[in-house]
Amino acid sequence: MLKKMILTAAAALSLCAASGAYAQHSSYNPMAPRQIYQELSDQDYSYGYSILPGNSIDGIEPANRYVGWAIDYYALDRYFLRPVAHGYAHLPQPVQDGVGNFFSNISEINNITNNLLLGQFADSATSFARFLINSTVGLLGLWDPASRMGLEKHPMKMTTVMGRAGVDQGEYLMVPFYGPASERSIHGAAADRWYTFLINEPFITAACYLIEGIHERAQLIPQEKFIDDSVDPYATMRQVWLAHEQGLVDPEAALKDTQKEGQGVDDSFMDEIDSQ
Repeated sequence: MLKKMILTAAAALSLCAASGAYAQHSSYNPMAPRQIYQELSDQDYSYGYSILPGNSIDGIEPANRYVGWAIDYYALDRYFLRPVAHGYAHLPQPVQDGVGNFFSNISEINNITNNLLLGQFADSATSFARFLINSTVGLLGLWDPASRMGLEKHPMKMTTVMGRAGVDQGEYLMVPFYGPASERSIHGAAADRWYTFLINEPFITAACYLIEGIHERAQLIPQEKFIDDSVDPYATMRQVWLAHEQGLVDPEAALKDTQKEGQGVDDSFMDEIDSQ
């Protein structure tokens, strides 16, 4: 009788152990971001999305493609920005240079701070000297005597500073009336545009944004066919923009990737889309 009870108890314990193991196995969620096992911490939690440059993902591609891209590319650019930019491009070159110099001089304020944050003190000092010279001798930045004096520009955006600090791009966004962006770049742009909050006239601020946008769009005229003739203009713009942003964060890695692929994009195009 005792032997039978021991066997019964052993069988019960075996069933409990088996059911416990099964319950433990069935409760395992491979997509849970918090796992105590080392092997699970290395898993890809991108939920099936392709990892883009800067560890970005396009998790809301339908909205980006059929709303943001449709508005920005097929409507705003085609029927407003492109024709206006082509008209602007026929203005005398000194006028276009003056507009570009003015906004470039304002950006020197950010270059001073952002280079300083990265410990690039020489570049920060050069940016300060450029801003001082161009704001005075250059008549509020309409001219660029600092470059004639050999003071090279060292552009540095807050989003690049954040990237070098280890912040990934996050979600890729095609923002209507703004263009390609990411979660990181939007936060960085907000920090870089701090001076707009000092202007109490919203119409002046809007006018400055509009003029700057038209000027920047005019610089992209030679590159229009690159996007227009691509098989998927949306995907091409996304890849080029994110690759350029990542190239600013890690130039050496971007150069290696370009050499490995055996193809590249016109540098002027990369520089101009950066201002979007």
